[in-house]
Amino acid sequence: MHLLSTRPGGFVDDNAGVVRIAQSPAQIVVLSAADTTLSLLAGVFPRLGEGFPTVRLANQMYLRQPASLDMYVDDVLQHARVVVVDHLGGDSDWPYGLERLTELARSRNQLLVMFSGDLAEDANLLGRGNAPQALASNLW
Repeated sequence: MHLLSTRPGGFVDDNAGVVRIAQSPAQIVVLSAADTTLSLLAGVFPRLGEGFPTVRLANQMYLRQPASLDMYVDDVLQHARVVVVDHLGGDSDWPYGLERLTELARSRNQLLVMFSGDLAEDANLLGRGNAPQALASNLW
């Protein structure tokens, strides 16, 4: 088994340029740096039935550049009712992203759930979202 770093200097090249994720809007958007989480959810959501809200999944690592995130906000996130962020690392690992999503949730009255993708629960990250603590902890 190989462990890959998701921090700058690891396999992610922050100098690679701006990335635009080509997705249409959805009611629920899940951002995660963990491909295993995204793969699991991609397999589950189609089975939830016709009445389930629309969902988009995106790898957070493609949104590290501020311009990439701004385009994704314009294209997808601003239309969502719920945004879930499974974040690896602390505030300093994605400061622009965390601030931008917090502002967006406030201005658009979105439910924002943020939790740590690490093994330890991050109370600061949970508190940045506006979801009830019990819901955020349960999703974590």
